[in-house]
Amino acid sequence: MTRPRLRHSQPSNATIFAALIVFRAINACLVTTYFSPDEYWQALEVAHRIALGTGYLTWEWHVALRSVLHPALFAGLYKTLVLLGLDDGALFIYAPRLLQSFFAAVADFYTYRFANRLFDSPTTASWTLFLSVTSWWNFFCSTRTLANSLEAALTIVALYYWPFTLTPYSTKTARKTTWQGNQKLSLAIAFLTCIFRPTAAIMWIFLGVSLLLRHIRNGDANSVFATLASVVFIGGGAVLGSAALDSTLLYGEWVLTPVNFLRVNVLEGISLFYGSSPWHWYLSQGIPILFGAHLPAVLLGTYHTFSSGPGTPNAALKRQVLYLSLWMLAVYSCLQHKEWRFLYPILYPLLPFGGDTLSRIFISAPNWRRSKLALMVVFGLVVVNAVMAWYTTMVHQRGVIDVMAWIRDESRTGRIRSVGFIMPCHSTPWISSLHLRDSKSPDIWFVTCEPPLG
Repeated sequence: MTRPRLRHSQPSNATIFAALIVFRAINACLVTTYFSPDEYWQALEVAHRIALGTGYLTWEWHVALRSVLHPALFAGLYKTLVLLGLDDGALFIYAPRLLQSFFAAVADFYTYRFANRLFDSPTTASWTLFLSVTSWWNFFCSTRTLANSLEAALTIVALYYWPFTLTPYSTKTARKTTWQGNQKLSLAIAFLTCIFRPTAAIMWIFLGVSLLLRHIRNGDANSVFATLASVVFIGGGAVLGSAALDSTLLYGEWVLTPVNFLRVNVLEGISLFYGSSPWHWYLSQGIPILFGAHLPAVLLGTYHTFSSGPGTPNAALKRQVLYLSLWMLAVYSCLQHKEWRFLYPILYPLLPFGGDTLSRIFISAPNWRRSKLALMVVFGLVVVNAVMAWYTTMVHQRGVIDVMAWIRDESRTGRIRSVGFIMPCHSTPWISSLHLRDSKSPDIWFVTCEPPLG
């Protein structure tokens, strides 16, 4: 009599999401280093100004270059903490990052779900979640209050709900099926990302044009008009809503911040004031830094997708995701001002290809020796990413964070009344890190670096 084989059930989606929320909250509390000035000067400073009336506004806000949509999230949080009397401790400093940690958990969770749909494999989805959780870049950047971090999180959610077309791999039918998404929800999220990061439109132009061309090839005029109508109404509503929010909370007049963003940074080239890089920079530095030790697995999964035949599950869809990533890489490479974080939105959609590689490695390991080698690969990925995450989140550029905490503590006792920073501008956090409920913050100043506008 044979013993029945026990089947190991996967955790429920609710359990996975709850665990991710806890993990990213711990992640947020462990980040004690400085990365990009925008984390503070384009988010928390503006939020502090909106909610409490104090906070430094950089030149971008004086020329209405950015929408307050992103800082408004943290402004509401600040206001709530003040009303509850919880604004005079560590919670006030960590609260914005804890809020962002929720969106980071959402990104992990939807990357897992996106992989499951893309490869139609719970095993590949689980390995993709492993890659997302162990990614040094995600640990380093996903919980920071950067617009890029929120953009990347919202992008993978929008992609999950995008109405892709799936070509069945069964030879018994030639009928195409549609990815069960939600086009209106996806468009709404996409337009939100474009409001506070206008360059996000690069991705959605590609997907929108592909969708319209598909409807045109199918002779589906109703879908063409319905899609265009959704773009006009949802996009128009997002722009008008953002303009109303901007005028109410900060600018005092109606402005179109995405238009100003493109005019100043692209047409007038002011972004070059902050540096330029050669066309190959994202290939030689951006992608290797972003993916780190996960890059070989992602490249192998990409190669396997392109080399697989038309009978492979969702082959056309996988290629479309890869073409989308190549499109973004090509367009961003044409822009002279480059930063690692600009490519963040393509990290989550590409991780499933690395998850597919790991899945195939373990499937092809029938004996103990091969399984041992596969486990060594996984162990190596964990160790390398853990070391990089530890160094970048707890060691590198930590001093500028610690000095602000020291100034805050000393100001509470009245021992510091004035502080000057003679160093590269925006090298430290600012007013949002010195908030004191019962004590007066010191007078602080720094050397500015406004670009040559006009």
